Amino acid sequence: MTTSVQHSLKRRTPAPRTVVRMFLMAGISYSVLPSISAHAQTSTTAPTKHAAVHKNAAKKKAHAKTVTATTAPTAAAPAVAPVTATAATSTNSKVMRDAEASAEAENLKVSETVTVTGTRLSQTRLTNVMAGTSLSADQIKKRGYTDIGIALMRENPAFGVGDNTPIGSQGSFGAGQSFTSLLNLGSNRTLTLIDGMRMVGGSTASLYGAGSGSQVDISAIPTSLLKGVDTKIGGAGAAYGADAVAGVVNYQLDDHFTGVDFNAQGNWSQKLDAPGEKITFKVGHDFDHGKGGMVFDVEYRNNGGMLDNDRINLTGRNATTYVQGPAGTSSPYLYNFAKNARNVLATVTGVPQLNGDDVPVYNGKILSGITNAAGNPLMFSGNGQSLVPLTWDSTTSSRKPFNVVGGNATALQDYGQLYTPTNKLNLTLLGHYDITDHIHATWQGWYARGTAASEVGQGTWTTPWFNEPLTMENYHNDGAVNGAYKLSTNNPFLSSSARSTIVNALSAAGLPTDTFYMSRLNQDLDGGMFQTTMQMFRFQGGLNGDFDAVGRHFNWKVQGEYSRYMNDTWQPSIVAQNLINALDATTDSNGNIICAPGYTSAPIKTRSSSCAAFNPFGTGQSSPAAVNYITADAHQKNTNAQRDIQGEISSTVMRLPAGDVKWDIGYEHRREGYRFNPGAFSRGWEQEDGSYLQYGNSTSLPPTGGAYHTHEAFGELDVPLISPSMHVPGAYSLSATANGRYINNSMTGGYWTYMFGGAWWPTQDFGLSGNYARSVRNPSVTELFAPQSTDYESGTDPCATGLNSGPNPALRAANCAKAGIPSSFVSNFESGSITGTAGGNNKLQNEVSTSYTGSLEIRPRFIRGFDFTGSFVDVKINNAITYLGAEDVMDACYDSSSYGPSNPYCQAFHRGTDHQLDDFKVGYYNIASYETQALQAHLEYNTPLTRVGLPSSAGSIGLTGTYVHYLKSQQSYLNNTYLLSGTTGAPNDNFTLNANYIRGPLSVQWQTLWYGPTKYAVQVPATQYFANNRPSFAMFNLTLGYDITKNFSANFMVNNITNALPKYPGTVSLNRYYDAIIGRSFQMNLGVHF
Repeated sequence: MTTSVQHSLKRRTPAPRTVVRMFLMAGISYSVLPSISAHAQTSTTAPTKHAAVHKNAAKKKAHAKTVTATTAPTAAAPAVAPVTATAATSTNSKVMRDAEASAEAENLKVSETVTVTGTRLSQTRLTNVMAGTSLSADQIKKRGYTDIGIALMRENPAFGVGDNTPIGSQGSFGAGQSFTSLLNLGSNRTLTLIDGMRMVGGSTASLYGAGSGSQVDISAIPTSLLKGVDTKIGGAGAAYGADAVAGVVNYQLDDHFTGVDFNAQGNWSQKLDAPGEKITFKVGHDFDHGKGGMVFDVEYRNNGGMLDNDRINLTGRNATTYVQGPAGTSSPYLYNFAKNARNVLATVTGVPQLNGDDVPVYNGKILSGITNAAGNPLMFSGNGQSLVPLTWDSTTSSRKPFNVVGGNATALQDYGQLYTPTNKLNLTLLGHYDITDHIHATWQGWYARGTAASEVGQGTWTTPWFNEPLTMENYHNDGAVNGAYKLSTNNPFLSSSARSTIVNALSAAGLPTDTFYMSRLNQDLDGGMFQTTMQMFRFQGGLNGDFDAVGRHFNWKVQGEYSRYMNDTWQPSIVAQNLINALDATTDSNGNIICAPGYTSAPIKTRSSSCAAFNPFGTGQSSPAAVNYITADAHQKNTNAQRDIQGEISSTVMRLPAGDVKWDIGYEHRREGYRFNPGAFSRGWEQEDGSYLQYGNSTSLPPTGGAYHTHEAFGELDVPLISPSMHVPGAYSLSATANGRYINNSMTGGYWTYMFGGAWWPTQDFGLSGNYARSVRNPSVTELFAPQSTDYESGTDPCATGLNSGPNPALRAANCAKAGIPSSFVSNFESGSITGTAGGNNKLQNEVSTSYTGSLEIRPRFIRGFDFTGSFVDVKINNAITYLGAEDVMDACYDSSSYGPSNPYCQAFHRGTDHQLDDFKVGYYNIASYETQALQAHLEYNTPLTRVGLPSSAGSIGLTGTYVHYLKSQQSYLNNTYLLSGTTGAPNDNFTLNANYIRGPLSVQWQTLWYGPTKYAVQVPATQYFANNRPSFAMFNLTLGYDITKNFSANFMVNNITNALPKYPGTVSLNRYYDAIIGRSFQMNLGVHF
């Protein structure tokens, strides 16, 4: 093998095979399906941080729609909002064809749109007080999305980069998951509903999971059953309970579908990689003379993995990235661009050294490294038989002592993923039945299963920078698992030429010649690999109906839901004690290389129980038997469970001149439980004193679990003040609404949430609406109950490279000077992981948010089909729960005006006499606040071209667009404010615009994605980064659709049609710019419908 992880290690589905499979499945379905249901109609609508420690030698810190149903005008809307209403947006082909047929009738229908999400009672467009937008099922299909989280970020600019996404290198505990985040406030502050009821969280309860809250893995939602996705921004806690702080997202499923629908889709890039496929089959049928119906759906999605090196010049080993320096150059910037960044801390073949206390190379200077006659440091060749020079073209700043440019050192990009390979299988059953004219039943049964795996990842580092030498004594006394190998010069795997060079170097240094040391990146042992399997069960059902009593008409609903989400992760992991045994190699009487006698294996099951000597020289040179003896399969499990029971009743209080005053009251009981089982390997080796010694590279992980329950009572009141029939000048319609909820949480006690809103339409053509809301987020099981355990962190030291950054650089520099830290300080925290402790906090209280939203809607009668909504939202969160890592507490200490030994954040870490960080204690605190202020504009326009004088055969056009501008997006703690927007991952300006054209069976969509000017980093000096300011970026996508026959359709999509690239692509947000980095790509969807 070579010294870097190459493409040959990848296992992926070639794009041509995907396309062939898609066409075959489509052909089979076309020939078979007509016999299933020749007379079925196409559709109807309802009438109503696992701690993978030391894996990065230079680890970066992780930074923190009105869904509608068009109905004919009626005298009174139903008292309870039906959760099965149909999404309608201008991207919907059916809506545009309806417009083509009867524009005036459509305009009348839209005026009586029923809004579902955000309130318990139904609202017309004249009484709606919530701000938001919708994503239709038609648009999801047109763009061929296989991941709903990515779809929302692309289609709705109010969604930012989620806390977890398959784009990039995912951690094992969150592999394959997709979270969503509204308004830059975090995935744990966005409430997810399925047909109005909660969905179980997917985040692992361990402290090292992908998220700390109740984030929902929306990749488990079947895309083929969606009718629409309704998003409301701003607090909605009074209507739906805790967690709806930034907003609420309601995914609506089509339980009234009838017919047979089969779709097969294949994805591939212009380079014939980035493969993907989606196959869906659903069948729906009425029974009992239309009183009931059932829908069964099967969906399979698969996305092949992509590596950083698949775009080798953009994100791979040849990419242009930021480096400090390079040394010897003159630049006003601390960070400049350079190609081929490398790391000399260790190599995959091994770097021999004279002692185990100093690294081989530091700032381009030889410390403990062994050199050749020219003074160049040496490393082992790929086959381990010789020593070859470790080279570089230039070193970087002294603040990054292991970073170099060019040469043959380690390229960390060799071990990064662009996209985690994932697959998902969904089996879903939906149903409804009218028991009587006044009692109706609905039910859902879900099963989802998926797998995700790493194709490449960083292995375990063994280097003096992390630990003292890897010996049995150091391991048992100090838990040292990442120090340099201690090796005998008589090791039988060592070639004679290499032995001679090493012995001569030891002798010249006046050291014993029987022992040497070696730094190594162990890619041929664990390699950072993992496979995670998720499963989810969901059962939801209920009854609803109506009755008359005491002169009133009542509507009622009782429903319940039970869900279970499970993660099962396997990771090959080094067992340190077995590795030490296997490194102690000798020969038997027959000349066979064996482990030295007298060894004792660790009490953990490995792939082989028989010790076999390990050859550490070169890479991939050892026997499978040795690798199996050293490797255990770490196995962790996580189970999240949720049950939710609701009951509500609604009616009217009285009738005012403008209409009925409506009320709704209800009760909800919810229980959530999370449990993480680390398994034997990750739990560690129990010692006599009750402590646990980690078996290998991963810290000892304690079991984590807990549960809480709530009792909740809620109510809502709608008051119509002026109606159109009253003909009041200057007030076409005026209404008010209020709702409240009292929640008693078993962990945090009782509290109130509420919302007050109103809508005023001066004329039929435009209206104003808004609301004020108080919402709450409860602390999660992880935040409350995660035990204190060993943690490893690295980042930017505020007294080193971060000295001139932060909200007040002068104050930071002054406090660092008070600590006696020189301005030229080089921090160990920036070059490798430091050991500390982290855990939960059972004293946490609720987060409390207040939000204001205001909207202006313009729907002029003289421009039929036109609708514009402009909204302002202001969300403030106080007492916010925030995980403060080592970098955070150091920032908080040195940025504080009350700096000193009594400052609680200065007490949370410790520096040695050399000012290097040697300990920290971090976790969750109720200390932060957030505020987001944003403007959102949403435009829709649909019109047949007959309105401009063209014949009816000319077709129709449609335009829909959403734009978001952040006025403010920030987090504050300790009187310091940190910006959350303005970077390439979270632009301040962002819009999506879809232009549609339909003519008979042909449909065309041109999509524009635009991100405004951004910065690589915010709140840094102008001299920190060269080219910190980034220009705006636009990308264009095309969809061509054609209904070949009544039963057969095809869609062809081209993404990034102009092959646009952001400027400096190696230094932008991968999640935001993934499609651009992949380059022009294609999708083909074939559908059969009966």
